[in-house]
Amino acid sequence: MNVFLVPVDRTRYELYCEPNDADHPPGAVTGKLLRRAREVLAAEQEARRDRRTAQAADADEAGWPARMRAALTRGLAAWISQHRLLWHMRHVREGVLVHAGDLNAEQALAIARGRLQRQSDHHRFWMVIDGLATAVFGPLFFFVPGPNLISWYFAAKMAGHWLAFRGARRGVSGVDWSARVSPVLDEVREALALPADRRRLRLRELSRELRLDHLAAFVERRKQA
Repeated sequence: MNVFLVPVDRTRYELYCEPNDADHPPGAVTGKLLRRAREVLAAEQEARRDRRTAQAADADEAGWPARMRAALTRGLAAWISQHRLLWHMRHVREGVLVHAGDLNAEQALAIARGRLQRQSDHHRFWMVIDGLATAVFGPLFFFVPGPNLISWYFAAKMAGHWLAFRGARRGVSGVDWSARVSPVLDEVREALALPADRRRLRLRELSRELRLDHLAAFVERRKQA
């Protein structure tokens, strides 16, 4: 698996990959839960397209439950897309770290392992927090009619944090890493200094060159973070 150490400003790097959808073993409870999250997102996106063609008065009739559902599914979908790399890494034995030419292999691997260790600590902490939230909101809304979206939201996040924690921990000590230089990533750093319109255009060109469909959007988000 190729993992890219992408420059997102002068001194900061982020790990990036576009793994396929075979991230979860068939039949795994956590895999089913997270696939269900993507299904809910698709349904919500279709509903939003339908609402755009309806009159504003009709949209207002949905009220706060529909708006809460939309907010939860959008947030969960964005969260899922951010962590698929770590979920996928649970099954990886060998990885290639692709980095810019201003780093040597040892420097790049040290940065990558440092990022993965911080991710491991982060997900372990939030796995506990979301587990506690699930335990609270599950009984609290048990008798409320309809699906307990709040409890389901935290349960899905807890499962996702567990998968991400396992992937990050494996990336630190369980993956046999090698490294190679990509001159295109040096150009990504150069593009960050361009004005916004030219930067976005240049990043899209570099994304196509690297055959990474969503790299430009990823760099823009991380640059603003």
